[in-house]
Amino acid sequence: MIEPLDAAPFPLPLATYADTDVDGLLGTLLARIDVDPFNAIATGIFFLAVCHTFFAARFVDIAHRLQARHDERAATSGAPRTESIGAELMHLLGEVEVIFGLWVVPLLLAIAMSRGWKTATHYMNDTVNFTEPLFVVVVMALASTRPIVGLAERLLRTMANLGSGTPAAWWISILTVGPLLGSFITEPAAMTISALLLARQFYDLQPSARLKYGTLGLLFVNISIGGTLTHFAAPPVLMVARLWEWDTTYMLVNFG
Repeated sequence: MIEPLDAAPFPLPLATYADTDVDGLLGTLLARIDVDPFNAIATGIFFLAVCHTFFAARFVDIAHRLQARHDERAATSGAPRTESIGAELMHLLGEVEVIFGLWVVPLLLAIAMSRGWKTATHYMNDTVNFTEPLFVVVVMALASTRPIVGLAERLLRTMANLGSGTPAAWWISILTVGPLLGSFITEPAAMTISALLLARQFYDLQPSARLKYGTLGLLFVNISIGGTLTHFAAPPVLMVARLWEWDTTYMLVNFG
């Protein structure tokens, strides 16, 4: 690993701390903060990222309320329904898969302010590998765009129309084709589209409670299976695909 000529090593090598005789996690952390105070900042950012994951559902709730108010104003004024920018932002903050990727930005800024921009770019480019989390963020952002969502809905509608558009045809299409979309537009996007269509085409008909819960459970299982046809759509697969040399062909043959 090549260090910039005008910068001290960052982060410090573990041997620098000489804390092998320190007991406990907290003691080790305090000892390392004493050697390099930036460890306190990095730990604080990591702690906030962990806290963010526990509040992800709150952001989704806020997104739903913002979209509902936006739709109500559009209906009152007679304008066509559009997506609320604020709601979409809250949805992004509520996506568990992208949270740690988002918190890389404050970490980068903290390193730049503490050690300089050259050290920050060297750390991000040459020391750590953020390929997987950055890829998840990009794919999630693209998958949630209106053209992709609209295309997925039209595909499901076409499949349902093959069965005359009956509730049974919609049910089968959403629970089979919908999960398969997870291998191309990511599992969360496929889950969202499938759930929304189920609400409109099936749950509005007030089926029995047993059928409601059975359908929801089947959707969860199918989404988990449907995301394994490629090596890039399911975050758990993505994290190990390069290490285990899994490509799309391997996924199709062994899991598809």
